[in-house]
Amino acid sequence: MSGVLPRLVPMSSSARSRARSLIAAALSLGLLGAPAAAKAATEMPAAKAADATVLASPREPVLGSDATELQVDVLIDNRGAQPLAETTVELALDPRPIESTDDLDGVFPQHPLDLGEAQLGATAAGTEQTTTITVPRDRLPFTSDTPSGVYLLRVSVSPDLDATVPLVWQGGTWPGKGGEGRPVRLGMIVPIVLPSDIHTLPTRSQLAELQPGWSQLLDEARSAQATLAIDPRVVAGIRAYGDEAPEPTRQFLARLEASTLPNFLLQFGDADPSAQADLGFSALMQPTNLDFVTRFGTFTAETAPGDGEPAPSGSSDGASGAAVESGATAGDGPAAGAAEDGATGSEGDTGSNGDDTGAEGDEGDAAAAPSLAQLLQWDTVKPTAWPAEGSVDQATLDLLRASNIATVVLDSENVDRSSGGPRVALEQGTAVITDAMLADSARTALGAPSEVGRAAGLSRLAAQLLLAAQSGSGDLVLGLDRGAVGDTGDPALLIEQLRALDWVTPTPIAGLDEGTALLRGSDTLEERRELLRAAVGRESSVNELGAVLVNPEYLSGYQRTRLLELFATRYAAPGVDFAEVAGQYRERDAELLQGVHAITTERMQLVGASTRVPVQLHNSLPFEAVVDVQAVPSSAGLAVEEPRFAGVLVPPEGNERVLVPVHSRVSSGESGLVVTVAAASGDLTVFTGTLPISIRSGVETVALTVLGVLASLLLGFGIYRSVRRRRRSAAA
Repeated sequence: MSGVLPRLVPMSSSARSRARSLIAAALSLGLLGAPAAAKAATEMPAAKAADATVLASPREPVLGSDATELQVDVLIDNRGAQPLAETTVELALDPRPIESTDDLDGVFPQHPLDLGEAQLGATAAGTEQTTTITVPRDRLPFTSDTPSGVYLLRVSVSPDLDATVPLVWQGGTWPGKGGEGRPVRLGMIVPIVLPSDIHTLPTRSQLAELQPGWSQLLDEARSAQATLAIDPRVVAGIRAYGDEAPEPTRQFLARLEASTLPNFLLQFGDADPSAQADLGFSALMQPTNLDFVTRFGTFTAETAPGDGEPAPSGSSDGASGAAVESGATAGDGPAAGAAEDGATGSEGDTGSNGDDTGAEGDEGDAAAAPSLAQLLQWDTVKPTAWPAEGSVDQATLDLLRASNIATVVLDSENVDRSSGGPRVALEQGTAVITDAMLADSARTALGAPSEVGRAAGLSRLAAQLLLAAQSGSGDLVLGLDRGAVGDTGDPALLIEQLRALDWVTPTPIAGLDEGTALLRGSDTLEERRELLRAAVGRESSVNELGAVLVNPEYLSGYQRTRLLELFATRYAAPGVDFAEVAGQYRERDAELLQGVHAITTERMQLVGASTRVPVQLHNSLPFEAVVDVQAVPSSAGLAVEEPRFAGVLVPPEGNERVLVPVHSRVSSGESGLVVTVAAASGDLTVFTGTLPISIRSGVETVALTVLGVLASLLLGFGIYRSVRRRRRSAAA
């Protein structure tokens, strides 16, 4: 009887896993012979499971009744130092549908239904590879009468390395609560933001690259009846170039202005109000001018922004108007936008890359550059703030109220829900509650680094919505992650895929049910808060260096714009290493704080009594500087004939050379030049340093003497040869 059991009863996935464990134990005890041991060794991975990860996802987020097969993609990522040996990847299904979103991360049953397997070759250390398991329809336990539901798939690579992913089956019917379900009404908040590699404002070439994606996103948002959350940098970044902005981006802005979709402006740079509240700001930070960008534009009376008053400061979290000033701790200097280097993505001056040189307009029709209020003017019905998820507390609400903002978007984990829909009334103002689980899945679907990971996020999102519809959980709001939307290649595709789900009815947020909720206090993480505090503290030091610039306001505006972007909510998202982001910001600050300085080299040799010593000036700032340079000797061994050079122009992030005439008073010795670089106004000294010089003027005397002796010898030898030649000629 025991001899036929293996042929009659197929071994399940869990049984095979236990068998492998027994083989490994037998190997360790020496109970298997060499051939069996060798075979078992090839089946066991060489690397530890803890060093590798596995991702799996159905090729399509929904398996329909007309599907002929199920395809599941599997990705193995070996992060260890040892390779993973060739192995078998097994796919199993829990034949029972799950009933709630809590079951998505539940325990997989011990006796699932085996669907198939695939052979996976060895995975080298530090690499990844993918494979696909294809399951014919006749192996699936679904028929046309099987009601729609969510089932769990498990992909196993080894006993300690597996992954679980939901499979959405769409049959002829899908039961809901009480046997009769209805589609879930889903409101969406769709952000229109800049990617993370633009730290200030976009160049014209970047605007041209971003416009097609923005247009598609606007189209899908309109189809989904979504609410738009707009970064003011998008609006100002297009208007700031005037006639020089690419025509498609100007057309997009016109469509955005004419759109009837509900919308609101984020804070400039999508800065996080919660972080500012935690730092004790009395008002939200904001820029005060964008002259740094408008210098590249040309404007006419027809194309310049209107002269109407800007929307109330609350319409952009306090960023759209000039009425709200930043708190005292945020620095007192003016703030302006800055343009990115379109070629490298650096935070440099756009004038240096040739992209934003700015053409001259027709003088007869030229208009003055628009003001900040004109650049940021926006008609918003209800000023709304959208802080980082899960970070709002009472201090945040107080700060927003001081900026005339009464509506706030909250994460569901930031409130204690009692009943009703996602539109709730707080003690002070109103709130829209976004679903945290939907947001996490959408973030993965948009921003996962691999195609398999993005598909897994979409499958989970579809499953969560179906479970919500089946349970009759009520209306939901999905707030798309701003960082993921800005950095992904096609965010509009996700909205299109959600609209295609039969159990989802896109609904304007204003049409969703009202409810009640109680704010659950939270705050910014301490590490992020302290890093932001340090960045704010450096702002005034950087702004002081504007005194050496031809246009001092450029630097303070550039720095404030960078600072607002550092406060962006995307850096508060899960999985973001904010310490690394703040470290890069700090490195850039260190470069700016160098200002205009003399480049010190190794000791120079002065071999003549008089010469011109080159002093190399470097401008670390992204704007043109004008400085006064003074060079005086550090000892009596040198004399400087012209110690002062006024009005030296140094190009942005470039070099300029000053030739200092010096005269040596000794034949040899050590001395130097004390170089001082100061603002042309004389109010600020940005650099003082000594350039060492070794005096070797005696070398010149010796060299001249040797040359004179050699010349005399050559002349005498020539005369001697001429006399001898004449004597020989006369004797002949």
